[in-house]
Amino acid sequence: MPLDDTHNTPGYVCGRIIAAYELIADWEGKELPLNDLNLSATNPMYTIPRLRAGVVCKALARMRLRNPQGVDRVEAYLSDLVARLDCIPERLDMRQQTDYVLGHAHQKVVGLPL
Repeated sequence: MPLDDTHNTPGYVCGRIIAAYELIADWEGKELPLNDLNLSATNPMYTIPRLRAGVVCKALARMRLRNPQGVDRVEAYLSDLVARLDCIPERLDMRQQTDYVLGHAHQKVVGLPL
């Protein structure tokens, strides 16, 4: 199933954000901490800001030296995803966790605009 850009449930969007963060870290040869990946499916409010401020921010800064326009596109893409949320949910219920898994898988297949 392809990425559904109209599916804007909090779980689906949070899954897409975390997948995007994983792809960014992969570009720099890094992996997101396993504990954060596990928690992100149930407690995105705890993990999304931490990852953005830490691993993702550092990876984007290094990438900006090589491809500033590509990083601008990725940051605009991430901003669009975050804007789809009224707020980052503190917890995801079982239905939202299912949406999270779908959003995560779909985003990993599509990748990011560079």
